[in-house]
Amino acid sequence: MPSARGLAIALSIVATAAGACKRKDDAPRPAPIGPSGNVNAPAPAPTLPVAAAAPAAGGGGTISGHILLAPARKGDVSPNDVVYLVARRIADNPSARGALVAVKRYTAASFPIDFTLGAGDMMFQNGAFDGEMSLAARVDKDGDPITRRKGDVFGTVDRVRVGATGVDVKLDQLQKEDESLAGPGPAQGSTGHP
Repeated sequence: MPSARGLAIALSIVATAAGACKRKDDAPRPAPIGPSGNVNAPAPAPTLPVAAAAPAAGGGGTISGHILLAPARKGDVSPNDVVYLVARRIADNPSARGALVAVKRYTAASFPIDFTLGAGDMMFQNGAFDGEMSLAARVDKDGDPITRRKGDVFGTVDRVRVGATGVDVKLDQLQKEDESLAGPGPAQGSTGHP
């Protein structure tokens, strides 16, 4: 994923290149002649070629399935709780979280929760929604996506390929300690939660 500085540099290069392109024939043009042959009549509007429709931002397929609540965890979840479903790229380093790709928000009013994740749910529209991902669903008591509180219920699917259907993400684990995604926190292995 490009950094903000890298994106700014790329945009600067594109703008400089666009400014450097000049038409070689800068000679004055004669006044257009209207359809009636009268010089003062308005000329027809120029016809521009029709461009093909641009592909949808992000592109790629979808992952669909259900978020299930384990019977043993029903007492840990209230109907007004927020549920986050997160898709991440598979990290090269097994002790690190993969790059965040897509997020969807639900409420815990009733289970199972049907879901479909795709390009429209991507955090940044800078690539296709494709390849292999990990999924994590979490009941978040405080509704803040940056924090994970001790006692939050979660479940994971370690690997799922985009295009998969009928994927079950089972909420069956408890967060062991408070954690913030904004700063330093426990490693993935300490909570078991990507």
